[in-house]
Amino acid sequence: MEKLRLFILCLTITILLPCLAMSHESPIGKVKTAKGEVVVSRSGQEIPLSIGDKLYQNDIIKTGQNSSVGVIFEDNTVLSLGSQSQIAIDEYVFEPQKGKLSMIASMIKGTASYLSGIIGRQSPESVKIHTPDVTIGIRGTKFLIKVDGSK
Repeated sequence: MEKLRLFILCLTITILLPCLAMSHESPIGKVKTAKGEVVVSRSGQEIPLSIGDKLYQNDIIKTGQNSSVGVIFEDNTVLSLGSQSQIAIDEYVFEPQKGKLSMIASMIKGTASYLSGIIGRQSPESVKIHTPDVTIGIRGTKFLIKVDGSK
């Protein structure tokens, strides 16, 4: 009986462990400040955000009326969104030991302030912010953007 329990335990671990590893993504940043209605769209769900909450690649961050959020990414990039703003984090790779650096986001509407971290300083060509009209390539360390979401 004991051998059967051990076998079932080993089989369960063998099956479940890879599944857990595949579904677990590393966070790419976290919320440093939040005022008013701030949510993230993740895997088809809207989740309220609070200070300290983690963010992941492919998250869409949204702020409501009279709301704002400040985010700090793993490379110390700081992104702040103003009222009624929306941005999608399309790609974020911070693996400096492997030479892999990338940050690509899509500003859908609203206002944002960007202050570059390690990715923007070491590999400015790897940072791109898409808007409905243009793509911004980072050549400095900071910028402000406003996107009219009426299109």
